[in-house]
Amino acid sequence: MSKLRRFYLNHLKRKMFNKIIMLYSTVMIVLFATAAILVYQYQTQRMIREQTDANLKTAHVLSIYLSRQYDSVQNVIQQIYGDATLSDELMYFLNHKYESYLGYRLNLFSRTGEQSLRSFNALLKAYLEQEPGAESVSIHSYPRNFYMYISRENQQLNGEFGSRSTWEEWFTHRRLHTWDTMLHAEQFSSPGKEKSQLYSYSRELQDPWTLEKVGMLNVEFDTKQITSWLQSRAPVINGRVLVLTSQGTVIYDSEDTYFGQTYPYRSELENTGDWVELDELSKVNVLNIGNAGLSVVGIVSKSSIQQNIESLRNGLIVVTIVFITASFAITSTIIRKFSKKIQRIIRSMNRIGEGDLSTRIQMPGEDELQQISQRFNDMGDRLEQYIDKMYTSEIKQKNAELVALQSQINPHFLYNTLESIRMKAHYMGAKDVGQMIYSLSVLFKNMVKKSTIITIEEEIDMCANYLDLFRIRYEGRLEVKIEVDPSIAGFSIIKLLVQPIVENYIVHGFRSLEFDNIIKVRAYRSDDRVHITVSDNGSGIRPEKLAEIRQTLARTQPPPDKDHSSIGLMNVHERIVMNYGESYGLTVNSTEGEGTEVQLEIPMIRKGE
Repeated sequence: MSKLRRFYLNHLKRKMFNKIIMLYSTVMIVLFATAAILVYQYQTQRMIREQTDANLKTAHVLSIYLSRQYDSVQNVIQQIYGDATLSDELMYFLNHKYESYLGYRLNLFSRTGEQSLRSFNALLKAYLEQEPGAESVSIHSYPRNFYMYISRENQQLNGEFGSRSTWEEWFTHRRLHTWDTMLHAEQFSSPGKEKSQLYSYSRELQDPWTLEKVGMLNVEFDTKQITSWLQSRAPVINGRVLVLTSQGTVIYDSEDTYFGQTYPYRSELENTGDWVELDELSKVNVLNIGNAGLSVVGIVSKSSIQQNIESLRNGLIVVTIVFITASFAITSTIIRKFSKKIQRIIRSMNRIGEGDLSTRIQMPGEDELQQISQRFNDMGDRLEQYIDKMYTSEIKQKNAELVALQSQINPHFLYNTLESIRMKAHYMGAKDVGQMIYSLSVLFKNMVKKSTIITIEEEIDMCANYLDLFRIRYEGRLEVKIEVDPSIAGFSIIKLLVQPIVENYIVHGFRSLEFDNIIKVRAYRSDDRVHITVSDNGSGIRPEKLAEIRQTLARTQPPPDKDHSSIGLMNVHERIVMNYGESYGLTVNSTEGEGTEVQLEIPMIRKGE
């Protein structure tokens, strides 16, 4: 909190332009941030809508493909039932042995005399050639318990493997599931051919005359053809695409996760308008394929959308920061230009306040600040003329009178007079009085010296003479201990740095009714610094008062007025800082009722350096 307060005091409270920059920056940050949030929300909705529409387009393309597959199978069946020759041939094939079927074909050929007779297997092969998605066609005979497998490469006639009950179970399942992924074709596919993910469509075959169910037609399709179709018609596939049967079995999954399984989130697909909880939150599009009994499901997950949204968000953050920084930089540059003009006016006013009446402001431009500068220069001219006329002669006269008065005071006269008084007191037997006069004479002699730089030894001697006056006055109630390292006695020090601290103890810490008052003055060296410590066992300083003194020494609060009890300590500290730098100064430690210790720290400088 103190750091924040110091920042406010140093950079905002008394600096109008900094306040303007802070206010402007706050407004810009709020505006840019609000605009970025609005753009982010709009773009997020747009991305969701675009990806959902793209996924719906993919699902629509796939529904067209599946609908065409279904229609082509139905067309083949209609051709068989629409042609009596084909339907009779197929029924004979399903109800007789294959050898009898071949004989039937030969008799038909000889009876008609045609070289080329239409047959159902030729029709099916033509279908396979025209339909790239179809992998194979198989025709199963109920009465004869065999099937014919037809592919683009070959044609096989096989007896059905396994028990009769197994085949009956399979036929029953296919009557209920016209679309499925049961790979029954693995038993009769071409040798060496790579197994693929296949889905199939089954249709029972009936005798057109008796309506008896005599077999089943099974057409198998390769899911790779769906993928190829989508890549050619919808190269950008957003999200996931599934194809479900009416029972919920997945016959195609663009991510190959649920193929051949019952889709576990089938009931949730009805909520196509909102976010739906599937494997994760997703948007869903569902298209039903007419009479085929299939559904195409398009799924766009929130995580896939989130990836694009994150890049958008990062881009908006970068752009917003750039705009805010650029706005702040431009504004700061312009305002700093005016701030420098104001600072120039303030510095000139301070120089006028310090007495430099020749100060003038050179301000370019024709704005209000230039007008203020011009008025300031005019005021300086008039003030300088007025002072020259009214006060210059009077000041000169006062200075002359002061010099004359000072010249009448001969310091040697005072020294000689004090010495005569001391000798008289000594002659009369008042040795204590003589000693006090001697100490006062030496103290006065040192204080009126013109030099402000003396040795440490001389400064300590002045303190000793000052303390002798009070030691004699209080007749044994004050004990003085002085220790000076001989190696630093000749180093220089500013005059009257230690004496005010000793005087501060006499005025505020000395207990005149007690007989155990002790004051210690110690001067020693530490590395390249001189330490002078003044410690006592006096009244001490109250904690709140001590905190106030320390804050003033640290310059965290204004200095006290001239009548303040600690003004001497502040004066000593300021003189040390002004002459030796911020790294030197005065520190105070005290305990109320136990005493006080004041330590001065100055550099080691030999006299004359």
